[in-house]
Amino acid sequence: MSTGMHRHASDFLGIELVETMLKVTTPDGKETINPVHRGNIYMLPKGLTHIEEGVVGHPQRNSILIELKDAPRSYKNSGSAPDGFAADGAKKMADNNRVILWDATFAPGAAGKPFFQSRDMFLIPMDAGTLTVGGDEATKTLPVANGQVVFLPGGHTRTIQSSQGTILVGVAELK
Repeated sequence: MSTGMHRHASDFLGIELVETMLKVTTPDGKETINPVHRGNIYMLPKGLTHIEEGVVGHPQRNSILIELKDAPRSYKNSGSAPDGFAADGAKKMADNNRVILWDATFAPGAAGKPFFQSRDMFLIPMDAGTLTVGGDEATKTLPVANGQVVFLPGGHTRTIQSSQGTILVGVAELK
């Protein structure tokens, strides 16, 4: 089904939960059909105008969208851990004026890498398992599942690791 022509009133953070195909139509009538990959994390800018429509014969699109408000915060690091998200093997997917987006996989038993969370952050797991978030606050054990959204406020030294399952996670640091 078509979303109808719409304009994004705000910047949006998105992550795809399934593999499928998507048709996008721009205001000038140009249509493109592209694959949608599970775990793809991206930002849609304010003012973007388009129609989105699933392609017949492919799974229904399933995604998480988070509206980004205009209230960025950053936190001063007074410790020794490096600023910004860190995880072994994490791949930076985007870095713009609103977000830094990461694709990270946490394997069970692998030690978490300490970092100072200088910005508020969302974690969006793609797999079921258990994440352990430690650092300068009490350690939290978080059972997670595909498409769950976890918000972590900035201003803390953290480590993130899997205590159960190999978990692909989309990470968004808000600017």
